[in-house]
Amino acid sequence: MTSTVATPITPLTRAQKRVAAHLVCGLTNPEIAGEEHLSGDTVSSHVRVMRQNLHCPPRSSRAVLAHALLSHQQVPPPPPSLLRRAFEPDADDQLLISAIAEHSRPDDIARTARIPVGELRTRTDGLARRAGASNAAHLIGLAHTHGILGGEGSTAAEQPPAQPAGAAR
Repeated sequence: MTSTVATPITPLTRAQKRVAAHLVCGLTNPEIAGEEHLSGDTVSSHVRVMRQNLHCPPRSSRAVLAHALLSHQQVPPPPPSLLRRAFEPDADDQLLISAIAEHSRPDDIARTARIPVGELRTRTDGLARRAGASNAAHLIGLAHTHGILGGEGSTAAEQPPAQPAGAAR
């Protein structure tokens, strides 16, 4: 009998956690650099190292990285929008959210979500808009906030979420 043991992650540094907190709130690298007073290269380096530390593929999407950060409780999920009611996705939305969290390539996401690849962008944008997310990474962050993705995020969500200064756009 063969047993599979998950490779332990390398915990993030304080600086990486600050960058990660912005990433799960949907900020881009230039926005994070501005908020944290870092160079764009430094932010890119932190993002690259986070992918390595969490065993994400080097070219994985920011949504996949956000899911890994939240699943491994490296940062708390983003705060829910105070202006919106709780997002309640239907079964198709949940399938798409899971696909975005687990896959980086559009064809893999579409296949997993059981939608035509040509509809992926429109469906993802509409889902993000309904959830109050600025992009796919933020959508995954909010899915953890609302307990839609994984039980792991609920533990981190019990902590008061630390909203980075620029996260409320």
